[in-house]
Amino acid sequence: MACPFKGRAARPLVASLGVYLLAGLFTPAAAEMATTQTTAAPATEVETVIVNARRRNENIQNTPVSVTAISPTQLKNAAAPDIRDLAGRAPDLIIDQVNAGPSAAAISIRGISFEDIEKSFDPAVGVLIDDVYLGTNTGQLTDTFDLQSVQVLRGPQGTLFGRNTIGGVVNLQRTRPTGHFGGDFDLIVGDYGRKEYKGVLNLPELGGMLSTKLFVSERKSGGYFHNATIAADSPRSNVLRYGVDFLFKPVDNFDINLTIEHARERSQTDQASLSSSGDLICASLPLGPGGALIYLGPPYQPPASECNRHTGSDLYTTFSNKVGAVNNDETDVTAQATWRLGAVTLTSVTGYRENTEHVTQDFDAVSINFFDTVRNQHYHQISEELRASGNITKAIDYVVGVYYFDSEYTLNQTTNYGPLLQLLAGLPATGRQNVDHNSRSYAAFADVDWRFADKWRLSVGGRYTRDEKSLQNDFVGAFNIFAKNHWSEFTPKASLDYQATQDVLIYASYSRGFRSGGFNGRASTVYSSTTPYNPETVDAYEIGAKTEWFDRRLVFNAAIFDTEYHNKQEEVVLKTPPGSPDPQETLVANAAQARIYGAEFDLQAAATRNLNLRATLGLLHARYGNFFQVDAAFPQLRDSLSTLTLRRAPSVTAGAGFDFKAPVSYGTWTLTGDYRYIGAHETTITPAPGTGVWSGTGCAVATGATATCVYTAAVNEPRGHAVATNLVDLSLSLTHAASTGEIRASVFVRNLLDERHLAGALAVAGLFTFGAGIPPRTWGVELGYRF
Repeated sequence: MACPFKGRAARPLVASLGVYLLAGLFTPAAAEMATTQTTAAPATEVETVIVNARRRNENIQNTPVSVTAISPTQLKNAAAPDIRDLAGRAPDLIIDQVNAGPSAAAISIRGISFEDIEKSFDPAVGVLIDDVYLGTNTGQLTDTFDLQSVQVLRGPQGTLFGRNTIGGVVNLQRTRPTGHFGGDFDLIVGDYGRKEYKGVLNLPELGGMLSTKLFVSERKSGGYFHNATIAADSPRSNVLRYGVDFLFKPVDNFDINLTIEHARERSQTDQASLSSSGDLICASLPLGPGGALIYLGPPYQPPASECNRHTGSDLYTTFSNKVGAVNNDETDVTAQATWRLGAVTLTSVTGYRENTEHVTQDFDAVSINFFDTVRNQHYHQISEELRASGNITKAIDYVVGVYYFDSEYTLNQTTNYGPLLQLLAGLPATGRQNVDHNSRSYAAFADVDWRFADKWRLSVGGRYTRDEKSLQNDFVGAFNIFAKNHWSEFTPKASLDYQATQDVLIYASYSRGFRSGGFNGRASTVYSSTTPYNPETVDAYEIGAKTEWFDRRLVFNAAIFDTEYHNKQEEVVLKTPPGSPDPQETLVANAAQARIYGAEFDLQAAATRNLNLRATLGLLHARYGNFFQVDAAFPQLRDSLSTLTLRRAPSVTAGAGFDFKAPVSYGTWTLTGDYRYIGAHETTITPAPGTGVWSGTGCAVATGATATCVYTAAVNEPRGHAVATNLVDLSLSLTHAASTGEIRASVFVRNLLDERHLAGALAVAGLFTFGAGIPPRTWGVELGYRF
């Protein structure tokens, strides 16, 4: 399906169409007509959802921001192993795994994403667990165990949520101790070696003030790739998490929630070979007599059968001779304290995360030694947020606060170069790099609501942020440098909303997001190590409506948005100059401007007392305004890459689902079905071979104006193209009320249609290309007991 919005001229059209729709379709008269069609009390209604999308607990239908609340029960019914299942359940949201780091995620909201797992880079989409911001993409792919609420906020969150995030926020809140003796236990067994157990045990309250919750979960999987080189299924996964949660209430107006947990991951990495004869690893080389082209074969190059394989079914057969290891040990401490002092509520959120990881990865994805790494890292972050909230008058309420974030990581990386790179590039058998990176952020923020007239509310806010970063990069035997810099930005936000009726809220908003500059922690040259990239900013405009119909039996929300992206940070994998200690490196530069606009729709309906329906739709148009980089062959010329398509920005995302309950004498049967559609999209911004480059005999001296020097327009690398995906999940469960608790049994199938497509790919500087497929069809059974 093509996006209905095209061209720069569409901006006023989008705005005027939005005003017309929202002011016309959702007028008070229309709303009154809808809500007075029936006078009888409804048989049921859509559940009221309370969110804290503006750091205030408020009905989602009274919140003038684009937020989707996803029920943890939906994820439980789908046997979702991690938050990748949120994709398709909220408009314009994509979540993929990045297998180069522990539980690493590539998250895109409204076409804004950043997927590199290097800890010197800030995520574009923030993930918060119990209000603590995760400072890296590593760890973002958290599980769906023991969740109280899941909220997806779309658009820049430059005021109220931890570090500035330009794309949006995935906000996860876990359950709190209840103070009553009880438990919730689940066991899942499925194909591909899936085994999971999860347990929560709440202990009785002690002394009328201390409640305790114990929790543990373990996820195991045998992997859905078949590695032909080692004749085994891969990559295997094993993630164990356990901890304790204390809720201390010594007096009525104060409580503190302390969570201490530990996670242990022992998993593997594996990927499919997408290399072709255009990559050095699979190319015929002019090494024969008289410069004749020959294919060397092992041990210099892989067997020809491992090249040119990039079709859907090929993605699930791998050839890595070294199935990588992902070992990670993590300790997290979170303390949330709340004081209710009359008209003012003080909230403190303190977070500490520390992890030690050992990751080996055979990036070349073939059976010979060409390029693999061993990465040992230690990372820690500490954050503190102190907020005050309350009412100045009946018409004015506020949230103000300060925020501090400090993170540091050390990296010891060994890169192993195979015989071909040693032969052609003169590289040693191994290269070593040691990195020490520090990041600090200070911020102050405020957000004020003013109900200045009947049914009208103005919200204004802003955040001032100062970020400081430093990098020590020691590429052993080549260079050892130190660099530091700082950046600051003010990010405002304003919205105006009108409560047209009790059931209709219309709003318009503007917000700015800011993502800090920094240094490339994986740089392979002195220049790229010492030259920082600068911050990027996003200006977002939005018009939306929150509506309820037929005595809350139908809830329908809509939004139209326009986003302008400035100084966009792009990471590009390039060959390094001759004599560099590594043949390739990832550069980050403020290379681009972009424009993204579209429309989003959320619907929920209580069709009957036993049937609930839901649907989402996201329409997106994302294009670069300009995107330039220096030509690799002719440094005096610039390549225009503005014809590339942004990554993970499908023009259509959609979802639909239902829950049908059938009470019987011995319990309740529940049938749950979900359909999720992710439109075709690109997973890499690398130009296809031979595109995005200058060529011709005159390029060495010409500027491109002569016929002997021509430019070939850039198109995306086709091996990074992900086709449209249709995901269907079904589950059937039975709950039975026993004398001691509730027993639940279910069967489920995920990806019923067995769609097998690309999840992500990376072309590495003309050297090699690798990728991975989405999970195929899986099934399993689940047993649960709650008391």
